[in-house]
Amino acid sequence: MLEYNASQASRRDSHGSDAPYMQIDPRLLLSSIVHDFNNLLTPVVNILEELQHRRDSTRRELGKIDAAIYCAFRAKVLARQLLDFANPRPAMPEPTDMRQLLAQLEQVHASVLSPDIRLTMEVADRLPPAMIDQQLVERALLNLVLNARDAMPAGGDLTIAVDLAFPPSTKTGLPKRMIRLAVSDNGIGMEDRTLKMAGQPNFSTKVNGTGLGLATVRQIVESLGGGLSITSKPRHGTTIDLWLPAMWASSSK
Repeated sequence: MLEYNASQASRRDSHGSDAPYMQIDPRLLLSSIVHDFNNLLTPVVNILEELQHRRDSTRRELGKIDAAIYCAFRAKVLARQLLDFANPRPAMPEPTDMRQLLAQLEQVHASVLSPDIRLTMEVADRLPPAMIDQQLVERALLNLVLNARDAMPAGGDLTIAVDLAFPPSTKTGLPKRMIRLAVSDNGIGMEDRTLKMAGQPNFSTKVNGTGLGLATVRQIVESLGGGLSITSKPRHGTTIDLWLPAMWASSSK
């Protein structure tokens, strides 16, 4: 016969209350849950993308598939943010060809946009490599693309552009010329009050929003030695510029 010994399952602290005998690091537990959650989402996204490209689907069916893909990617982004919170890692910049990076991501971005949103990619000629952590920038860019979709519920135009430019004068700590990765939409835009709060942790204009998205993007670019600037106008759209260091930025400005 097996006997349950309470002393083996718990221990009594100095105040007389029972505490778990084995303490589990909550960050480790969160990391494990998020990892499993992402693994479960991956085949879901793959299957939905296969359905998205079937030629016999009706427009109504495609609309539902697009919405499901969008929700799945939103869930993956949120899971990634939780994982970063549980196990933050330092940025690991390396020279990156921005034209090649955008080409690799174009299909991913197109798959999360509704059919009524037109995606345009613009990359300036003869750009120097960007000194970035590619995984972190991919994550930041996907976050901005999803935000742009939210800002254009009736459809519109989304442009992702890369060029060399001078950061705003307010970014006095940044080198004179940097690689600008700009994400522009012609959606609902933001009023001045909202614009001033954008990017602050826990601030969100969405119902049940976490306020982590844009704050995470800002944290990513700043960890790379860059910055973020936003211009927006109600009913005219928003442009978010990610200022990224170029490979030669430290010696040539």
